[in-house]
Amino acid sequence: MDLFRLLFDPAPFMPHGMCLLWHPALIWTHLVSDLLTAAAYFTIPAALVYFVRRRTDIVFGWIFVLFSLFIFACGTTHLFGAITLWYPSYVLEGAVKAVTALASVATAIVIWPLLPRALALPSPAQLRLINTALSAEVGERMRAERAVREANTRLEERVAARTAELAAANEALREANETLERRVAERTAELEAVVRALRESEARYAGIVQHAADAIFVVDVGSDGSFRYAAVNPALVRETGLTEAVLIGRTPEEALGGSYGAEVRGWFTTCVETRAPQQVEHVVERNGSRTVWLTALVPVFDPENGRVIQLVGTARNLTEYRQLQEELAQAAKLATLGTMAAGVAHEVSQPLNAIRITATDCALLLDEEGPPDLDYVRSGLATIRDQSARMGGIVDQMRQFGRRAPERPQRFDPAEPVRRAAGLLERHFASADIALCLEIEEPLPAVTGHAVKLEQVVLNLLTNARDAIEEARAHPPADSADGPPPGRIGLHAAAAPGRAAVTISVEDDGAGLPAGMADRIFDPFFTTKASEKGMGLGLSICASIVAAMGGRIEAVPLPRGTRFVVTLPVPAALESAA
Repeated sequence: MDLFRLLFDPAPFMPHGMCLLWHPALIWTHLVSDLLTAAAYFTIPAALVYFVRRRTDIVFGWIFVLFSLFIFACGTTHLFGAITLWYPSYVLEGAVKAVTALASVATAIVIWPLLPRALALPSPAQLRLINTALSAEVGERMRAERAVREANTRLEERVAARTAELAAANEALREANETLERRVAERTAELEAVVRALRESEARYAGIVQHAADAIFVVDVGSDGSFRYAAVNPALVRETGLTEAVLIGRTPEEALGGSYGAEVRGWFTTCVETRAPQQVEHVVERNGSRTVWLTALVPVFDPENGRVIQLVGTARNLTEYRQLQEELAQAAKLATLGTMAAGVAHEVSQPLNAIRITATDCALLLDEEGPPDLDYVRSGLATIRDQSARMGGIVDQMRQFGRRAPERPQRFDPAEPVRRAAGLLERHFASADIALCLEIEEPLPAVTGHAVKLEQVVLNLLTNARDAIEEARAHPPADSADGPPPGRIGLHAAAAPGRAAVTISVEDDGAGLPAGMADRIFDPFFTTKASEKGMGLGLSICASIVAAMGGRIEAVPLPRGTRFVVTLPVPAALESAA
């Protein structure tokens, strides 16, 4: 507020007219001069700004704007000169003059460095010289165009000459073509000979396929993912009873039926998606007979885009082989029972002795004079009953183990056969001072196969572990004093991470495997035991049983002893159902 009052409050100053003694001539002279000058100064900046805006090509246009500001400020000072004749606003007039002074000084500062650049601009005379030079250049350009036209004329003459040369060349090319045609005819004759040879070779291979013992078939893979049988050999027709009319051009569902065809289509889809050979073992039941097939699929790729266009498959009848394998497994099972006979006899002798002793005591008590001790007799009869049940359990367990497995694979809990195998051998191992440590991480996901066969695998691994401990006891190593004597077997069953498989491991602290034997231990008739203790079929049969269930078995040598690991897959459908 003080600044506003200072700018517009005239006190204590007096008007400029008083200095002129209010002389009319002086007053009007100053007033008209200042107003005309202010009007002229206000119009000149407008004209300069208008000029600069219209002439966008003007150089140093900003200096005109600066001049306009300077002139406008000067006009404002003249306007205040007319005002202060009557209204003494000398403070505001001084402020305007200060602004005018700043604009004037700024203009004076920037104009001097600008003078050399302004003087460097071309004058009209220089522009005329430039125009003259441009005219000369245009004339030179016209002369160049005339030279180009002359060159075109010469080029046309050369093109005509070249055309004549090309005509001669075409004649030579025609002769060369005739020569080439003769060579092509000769090459065609050679290729026809090759084609005849290929046809003869194809005929030979077709004869091989037609007379092959294994069933062979070819499946076309459509761009939409469909599968249709394209060719079959007589062995497939002979083995399956499906004729070419039933198979050729049909999908698996149309040729084989709904459920089985969908299963076969799943194998084809897996082979196409993995782009790798596949091998599937499956069972087909038809007309009351059961046939085991081993089917192998190989993808055939398009050489241009790499897409799978066909599947070549072979199918082999493994029924007799699997029956023989079953017989061997049953024989091995009976052999295992034979080796367990001594332990079972020991197991049965204990409850028999308890029954005999208790019965004798009860008979003596009844023969004594006086009233018998009925509580003791009741206790003895309960003991006889319990021991008889124990004997019956042992005999029933061995009888169950000796039975044949059902033909169809079944879904079962793998913990049960592991627990039964451990219960069958636990007391026998205890009598031999061997500790059997059982660990089962329940619940385990269900697997498919035969529970009795899995029990046979576990029993075989446990008896092998016992033999390894007995061998280590009979032939202790030199460093045996560094730890406890051998006598521990660990049996562990658990679900693999993600519950995609079940692992069953048998670990002992016995003699272990010799170096380099881990890969050969599952070969038929290969054994590290003495000839009177085994024929080398136990682990081979175990490997076959595990493979038939879709799993694998491996031997892992330990610093002291061996660990056998059985891995059984858990089908996704069964796992989700569980």
